[in-house]
Amino acid sequence: MAATLEELEKRLSELERKVVSLQQRLEGRPVEETPAERGARLRREARAGQAALSAGVAKAFAEMGISGEPIGAEKVQELIAAYGFRPEDNEFSRGIIEMREE
Repeated sequence: MAATLEELEKRLSELERKVVSLQQRLEGRPVEETPAERGARLRREARAGQAALSAGVAKAFAEMGISGEPIGAEKVQELIAAYGFRPEDNEFSRGIIEMREE
């Protein structure tokens, strides 16, 4: 079975992580990396994990019955106003503040 580029990137990132961990154990000190190396490593790890993250979010949304495209903040504010909530009343903020003070 041929591995996809995404799978290979994921495997490479994991291998790199293990090599760094082994180096740290053998030398008894952390392996230093430059900011550029750290940034490149973090980008590789993010790309490698993106598919799993996207799948997890899609599964969670499906389990919660969330579907469709996002509607945006302005539309949400319109919907809230349609139910009689006035922004100037700050009901949500007050509730959070009251819970913090308990």
